[in-house]
Amino acid sequence: MINLFRKNQRVLMLIVAILTIIAFIFLYNTAQLDGLSEVHNAKIYGKSVTPAALDRQVKNYQLTLALGQYDLLTKLSGGAEDRDQALNAFVWNLLVLQHEARALGVEPTDDQVADRIKTLPVFQTSGQFDPTKYGVFLREQLAPRGFTERQIEEVMRDSLRVEKLSKIVQAPAAVSEAELRAAAKILQPITATAVLFDAAAATAGAQVADQEVKDYFERNAQSLNTRETRAVRYVAFTLPAGATLEGKAKVDAMQKLADAASQFVDKVNAPDGNFSGVANAASLPVSETSGFDRSGTTAAGDGEEGKKIADIVAGVAPTAFLLANTGSTSDVIQAGDAFYVVELSQLAPERPLTFDEAAPQIRERLLAIAANRLLNEQAQSKITQMRESIAAGKAIEAAAADAGLKTVALDNLVPTAESVTPEQRGYIFPTLALRDGELSNVQPGPDGGFAVFLKSRGPLDDKAFEERRAEITEGLLENKRNLLFAEWLQKSLDAAKVSFPQSNRG
Repeated sequence: MINLFRKNQRVLMLIVAILTIIAFIFLYNTAQLDGLSEVHNAKIYGKSVTPAALDRQVKNYQLTLALGQYDLLTKLSGGAEDRDQALNAFVWNLLVLQHEARALGVEPTDDQVADRIKTLPVFQTSGQFDPTKYGVFLREQLAPRGFTERQIEEVMRDSLRVEKLSKIVQAPAAVSEAELRAAAKILQPITATAVLFDAAAATAGAQVADQEVKDYFERNAQSLNTRETRAVRYVAFTLPAGATLEGKAKVDAMQKLADAASQFVDKVNAPDGNFSGVANAASLPVSETSGFDRSGTTAAGDGEEGKKIADIVAGVAPTAFLLANTGSTSDVIQAGDAFYVVELSQLAPERPLTFDEAAPQIRERLLAIAANRLLNEQAQSKITQMRESIAAGKAIEAAAADAGLKTVALDNLVPTAESVTPEQRGYIFPTLALRDGELSNVQPGPDGGFAVFLKSRGPLDDKAFEERRAEITEGLLENKRNLLFAEWLQKSLDAAKVSFPQSNRG
């Protein structure tokens, strides 16, 4: 980065998305991407990918997240359903992105990379690039992970690559008047009935055999680990108890606290300094937390004191997980109206779970899967029964009652109206793909599932449509662009011929 700088010192959109996005959760062939940590001899474009190269891409994923490059993450992780799938998809798609950018001659220049880094909010003060913040980020965020400034440059280079390629790939996107009119269903009032399926009643018979738990453990043992936990000792620099400072008085008081905390850090980092000694000399009480995980979750206890400790832990946890070794001391951490300096006192790295430790959570997960399968099977059977009753002339309410199900009336509701509740909107969404007189398949719901029967869709208000035309158009365009990019990336990934030796796949 320094070398580069030297060269040149809202609801409508959601519903539109539901109308137009083709579900591409499985657009990426994630099956071939599972078990990244077990891959040792992968090939892409006919060339071997070393473990070191894969590790670099994993680091890129972590840093991309830290730098807030969410467009890059979203476009390369696709519709991944969990963190592991997202990481795997990102790694291979990033290699494809880099290859295609070179092939199409859209590589960003060093100056473009440097200029983009300067615009990152994490490195700015009052809207201007702040070299001090950049240096602090290098020291506190990168160095403990073994990163260098070159990783920042590479992430921003990849972010620019995805922007440049997106403009090329997404250029053909267009929206026709017919598509606009179809999407305008979101402005038409609907009258419908939601039929509810109770998960508890439907899934009471869900069971998981002991052998299923054992088999799951054996298949997934390498990914079943405890969470890494840490504990810290800390000193706090806080406003006087009961203080109600406002305006300049509070700003001045906070500045004094920040200065005192900075002086404390300087003394600890002095050649003869140590955390306890400096704290004792300054008459600062040293407190210690119990173990907490990366998210800041800890067994802090109940009551006001427990909440206070939990809040402190939540504030210092991100920094604590950047400290390399026990005995390492942080820089100043601001959390609310207080400043903290922490010393890492305990580090319990993640380790493989034993079968006895993993069994309860495996059983819970398998029970949830079995229960969901039972719910869907029973719900779909009752939907078939209700469709037959409706075809014979029965009203949806009577058909639902015959099946022992409760209903919710949805009378003359416009999907985008602000008066529509979140619960009603959830029931309304499936009607956008229905014709009058149709009953949907089972849909996931807050208490299990539901199906919705569309009785009628009212006429379109042309005035309302013209008022929202621009918004709907932009929503449709954005979704088409995203789909075009996803399809292009999938074809490019197929052409890359990512392969794994059979021995690596078990």
